[in-house]
Amino acid sequence: MNVLVTGGAGYIGSAAVKMLIEDGYTVTIIDNMSKGQERLIHQEAEFHKIDLTDKETLKSVFNKKYDAIIHFAGYKAAGESMRNAPKYSQNIVGTINLLDCMVENKVPKIIFSSSAAVYGEPERGTIDENHPTVPVNYYGFGKLACEQIIEWYAKIHAINFVNLRYFNVIGDVGLQYKDPAPENILPIIDQVINGEREHLTIFGDDYPTRDGTCIRDYIELRDLVYAHILALQLNSSEIINLGTGTGMTVLELIKKIETERNVTIPYKIGQRRPGDPAALKASNEKAKKMLHWSPQ
Repeated sequence: MNVLVTGGAGYIGSAAVKMLIEDGYTVTIIDNMSKGQERLIHQEAEFHKIDLTDKETLKSVFNKKYDAIIHFAGYKAAGESMRNAPKYSQNIVGTINLLDCMVENKVPKIIFSSSAAVYGEPERGTIDENHPTVPVNYYGFGKLACEQIIEWYAKIHAINFVNLRYFNVIGDVGLQYKDPAPENILPIIDQVINGEREHLTIFGDDYPTRDGTCIRDYIELRDLVYAHILALQLNSSEIINLGTGTGMTVLELIKKIETERNVTIPYKIGQRRPGDPAALKASNEKAKKMLHWSPQ
């Protein structure tokens, strides 16, 4: 199977390319290298440095037949999206350009990297795919908009899609990706441990949770990528959550890492960030049923 991977030199994309090639897939990578790293471009993959907003250049990549596209490329910091809407609008523009190329070249399938941010503030303890989608930040709105556009293209042009809504991704598949300007908690904690930062800032300790800090569902990178590979074999169009089904507060995460690594992680309490829900925890029952997947 010939697969086009957008964002294939970034954190999740490079892990997916590695696992796809190990499984015998032929892979082409598109990445604008805003977060991608040259050392992570797989030697067995064809690579194109292209921004998805550059539609004319993007068209040139479709000089071969693709069986599917896995679409990871996009800016992904919820807090930043509330300060810079034009930047995050590019996620929508890039997705539309990609879909236009799919239609023009009759690419039959897309796996889309979506987010639990589409749900907004949870109305119940565990979020399933039928939960209302009321995003509380522009990043989440953009992901939901992309999902809806994909669904319309699928309806009109008979494209098969799987929109995978990630919860909080952590871990590594041996590539040791390092974000030079991280906004996610795990790479920031790593910087604190390595002495690159003085402390971790916890954004708010007055949420209605067991210790006042936000609850998140942390899914390991290898499990996440494996779900994409399984989704390539799915014949129906679906929206599927990817999470462990358990939640951990920020303080619990810190304590767990301190214990496992035998370190002390200095932290300070800051103000809440706009658009941060108090708790996000997945139901993964649909993933288990449709993909025969469970986090390992």
